[in-house]
This record gives sequence, structure tokens and C-alpha cells, in this order.
Amino acid sequence: MLYLIGLGLDKDDLSLKAIKTIKDCEKVYLETYTTELPYSKIEIEKIIKKNITEIQRGLIENKSYKLIKEAEKQDIALLVYGDPLAATTHLSLLLESKKAKVKFKVLHNASIFNAISQTGLQLYKFGKTTSIPK
Repeated sequence: MLYLIGLGLDKDDLSLKAIKTIKDCEKVYLETYTTELPYSKIEIEKIIKKNITEIQRGLIENKSYKLIKEAEKQDIALLVYGDPLAATTHLSLLLESKKAKVKFKVLHNASIFNAISQTGLQLYKFGKTTSIPK
């Protein structure tokens, strides 16, 4: 199974459900191309007590879909800063998983999209959104 897990906006945002799920996975990946984490990978590893492999865009978006192939045989976690479905890249990964008949589950978390409401404005007041990979 493939688990797409949101890290939230701070290392302390990881839910108990997310931590338990990650600990049950055989492999844990961290998507590192859409943003730079405001904390280190090591800090997350201390929380989950597992090693994390950083992956770049190619391993998620290329046609080989390495993660999907691995998720056919074992539980895989892909950690994403913020909420995992805020970026179309991750939605594409789920659609490809569905085509391959690989089970998946999404664990949502806080993102800049809902944190922006602290300004007193609603998200739709800001116009179209876009990702600028680092």
C-alpha cells in the first residue's frame, strides 16, 4: 500500500495516526522538491524512529513509477510538507496508483492554503495558486 502523508507546517504537526502509519511502513520517502523544510530530515527521523530517503521529482513523476511498483509488494510512505494533495504531482501519483490497482491512503495535514486564513481573507481572494519547485 502507498501512504501519502502530510507533514503539516511544523515538525510538531505530525498526527499520532501519521506517526503510527509511518512506523508500520517498510520504506519511508520524503519529497524534497516542492519546498525546503523549515526543519531537518533528522528531526523527523527522531520522531518516527526510522530512516527516511529523500527523493526528487523524477522518482515521483517519471513513467516507471518506482514508488507504485514498490507499494505493490510492501507498505510505502511518501512524506510531503504541508498537505499532500495541495500539489497536482501527488494527485497524479494517486491516479497512477489507481490505474495499477495499488491501494493507497492519504493522511491530510495543515498547509499554507488553510493557514492563509489568518490574514482574515479567504483563499479564493488571492487568485490562482501555483507551485514553484526549489
